[in-house]
Amino acid sequence: MIRVYASQWHDEAKLFARYRGLSSDTKPTDGLITGSEFFEVDTGASYYFDELSGEWFPASNASKTPLTGATVTLGSSLTYNGSEQTQTVSTVKIGSTTLTADTDYTVQDNKATLPGTYTLLIVGKGDYAGVLPKEFTVAKGSGSVVADPDTLTLTEGGEDGESALTVTGDGAVSVASSDSTVATAELDGTTVIVTPVAEGSATVTITLADGDLYEGGTDTISVTVEAAPDP
Repeated sequence: MIRVYASQWHDEAKLFARYRGLSSDTKPTDGLITGSEFFEVDTGASYYFDELSGEWFPASNASKTPLTGATVTLGSSLTYNGSEQTQTVSTVKIGSTTLTADTDYTVQDNKATLPGTYTLLIVGKGDYAGVLPKEFTVAKGSGSVVADPDTLTLTEGGEDGESALTVTGDGAVSVASSDSTVATAELDGTTVIVTPVAEGSATVTITLADGDLYEGGTDTISVTVEAAPDP
């Protein structure tokens, strides 16, 4: 991997210890800034900035407890609502010890908007060192489709019936009749058009497919076709 430090290319395949020309407020470290230290994202290595020499040096973590093996429990799960949300962290524990947020660790990269899987970072602080990744998920929103009215009584050979749809979701909508010899159904925008064919009963099923942002849903229309009156 190639990464830029101090506006200079740094090949991580080679072992460098010094990163020149940076202050603790301007270093490009993927947001993982903790005072005068930062943690390299991929390796978890810790570095500190020497103000006198103007150079970065590896920090000694011999006296600090690594976060490796810590158990992270996330807060409430997230569901898409169109806004940016924050995944909270309920607890971080090493063995039987519960770490204190903002004293023993900070949380980075825990904001998301769209459905999907993301990775937040638990960054050691104080007596703890290292970077611990933890996946979290934004679930799709709950989709729905509602037909109004959901019951139609039609006459054989008579006029079509209509039912308006209220759709919450971004998936495709389709309609189907359980018995096309009794009644057929088609979609016109957000309106279901039901055509009576012969005496009997049928069920029209409206299906909202899963989309990128919302889950799908279904609803039904009960259709009764009465016999045509005698002339």
